[in-house]
Amino acid sequence: MNRFAYILLMLSPVLLLFGTAIRSANADVPGIPDPILLWPDGAPGANGTTAEDKPAVWVFLPPPEKATGASVLICPGGAFTTRCTDQEGVLPARWFNDRGIAAFVLRYRIRPLYDNKAADQDAYRAMQFIRANAEKYHLSPDRIGIMGFSAGGELCTRVAWHPVAADPEAKDALDRVSSKANFLIPIYGTTNLGKGEKGDYPPTFMFCTMEDSSHLSAMQSVYSQLVQGRHPVEAHFFQSGEHGTGFALGDPVLGAFPDLLYNWMRQRGLLTTAQRVAIRGIAKLDGQPLIRGMLIFTPLNAVPGTPPITCYVMNVTAGEQTGLFKAKADAGPTPGKYRVEMRQDATRWLSNANSPMLGGEAQKEWVRNRDLNPSIENQRIYRKHRPGDNEDMTIEIRAGQENRFDIEVWSK
Repeated sequence: MNRFAYILLMLSPVLLLFGTAIRSANADVPGIPDPILLWPDGAPGANGTTAEDKPAVWVFLPPPEKATGASVLICPGGAFTTRCTDQEGVLPARWFNDRGIAAFVLRYRIRPLYDNKAADQDAYRAMQFIRANAEKYHLSPDRIGIMGFSAGGELCTRVAWHPVAADPEAKDALDRVSSKANFLIPIYGTTNLGKGEKGDYPPTFMFCTMEDSSHLSAMQSVYSQLVQGRHPVEAHFFQSGEHGTGFALGDPVLGAFPDLLYNWMRQRGLLTTAQRVAIRGIAKLDGQPLIRGMLIFTPLNAVPGTPPITCYVMNVTAGEQTGLFKAKADAGPTPGKYRVEMRQDATRWLSNANSPMLGGEAQKEWVRNRDLNPSIENQRIYRKHRPGDNEDMTIEIRAGQENRFDIEVWSK
């Protein structure tokens, strides 16, 4: 055997492994759709011809029987120098799909090939792509959101706060629709709100951890400014957790935040097109108004995304009938059949909202004579009008009319 043949023989296992690695890296991942280019004829300002020069989206659609019509553009993080497309793209997309929400994972341009303006341009274009193709993908054009992780969180807030308006005269079909985000989900990352800055601030859900202190600081600031401006916002800042957890799927602690996100989306009516209606009524237990508790209305219809409704009985507003429960139209149920559950939290409810303003010794004497000892051994739950009934309590919510229900149960 000559020397050259010997070297080839020694290197063959390495070459085989190297070849396998190349094939694996270039092979299509089963179950991942082909990316759809946002500019089929080439992106503006493109300076190359690789995938990194071609902004695109991967489209992940839910099963038709689960589809709610809602959708979200996902911007993976990576400090604008890479994209964490798996844990901050594909995994959240599949999670959304399981809950009837379409997801579009963005391949945006990164440094040093391009600056952040190119990434913004790609995200704007992706939002317009989703809205322009809403009919094709069976989506609601007014329930399109944008989510981003870390650098993607910075990207998604810039794009959501300063949308591109529709140009009805544009030659490009995508430019004829706006990039407006109907909801915003920045995850451990956001841009700063400038003092006095005017923008479009859609309903916002935020997540971060105290351990991720540098990102938390900016998110706290944005949260406070949104609250002060009375813009709808919900934030969950957990104590522990490193930067870059993604959806933390399987984590028994941080893994709770995606479910909080789903509840937020459902309660805001983002997962249904049905018109919400106001409800009101009186809750009675054993012939008397419920002192303190709640009514929970759980939808029984099969329409995906229908939110449950909880109405508290507080008895603290002067002039209102005791036992009153109510929900305004923007937070009420959608038409359909609901199971009713009454929960009793106390048999004696001495809210300070109803305390008399006696003053002096009379006030002190009144306080001394109150009974603040426990009045109930645990929360009591009633799902039937009477204990011996076979059927749970149900009501039918109807559209276009007043929905007034008096709910009465007996404990014995």
